Amino acid sequence: MFFISLTFAVGWYRMREPWPPLPLSPLLLALPGLALIAGSVWLHRASRASYLGAEGQRRLLFVLGGALVLGGSFAAGQAGLTHVSWWNHHLRIPEDGVSASAFYGLTALHVLHMLAVLAGIFFSAVRLWRGGDARESLRRHALGWHFVTVTWLLLFVAVYLP
Repeated sequence: MFFISLTFAVGWYRMREPWPPLPLSPLLLALPGLALIAGSVWLHRASRASYLGAEGQRRLLFVLGGALVLGGSFAAGQAGLTHVSWWNHHLRIPEDGVSASAFYGLTALHVLHMLAVLAGIFFSAVRLWRGGDARESLRRHALGWHFVTVTWLLLFVAVYLP
C-alpha cells in the first residue's frame, strides 16, 4: 500500500508540472527489469513442476540458485544505475526536485523488497539443502517475486519514463 501511494503521489506531481527526464536512457533503466521478468517466468514454471526424489531436489536447488542469481543481478543493476546517476550525472536531492527524490526513494524501497524475497529464497534453498521440503516455500516466494516484478513495471512507467 505504501509503494502504491507513493506511485500515485508521483503521478500527481507529474500532472502538475513537466516531469524532467532522468539523465539515463529509458532503455538502460529497463535492463535490470529484464532479470526480474526472466526470474518471474523461471519461478512460475518451476512452481508448477513436481520435484520428487533426490533428482527432483537437485533440480529444485538449481532453480532456487538461478533465482538468486537473477535477483542479485537485478539488485546490482539497480545499485549501479543509482550510483551512475549520483556520481556521473549529478542527479541530486533536493536540488533536482521531486523526480530525483522519487527515483532514489522508490528505487531503494523496491530493491529492499527484492532483497526480502531473495532472503526467503535463500533460506528455502538452505532448508532444501539440509533435506527439508521447499516446494511450498517456492510457491510463496514466487508470488513475492511476481509482486516485485509487477511493481517494477509500475515504477518504470511512473518514474523512469519521461
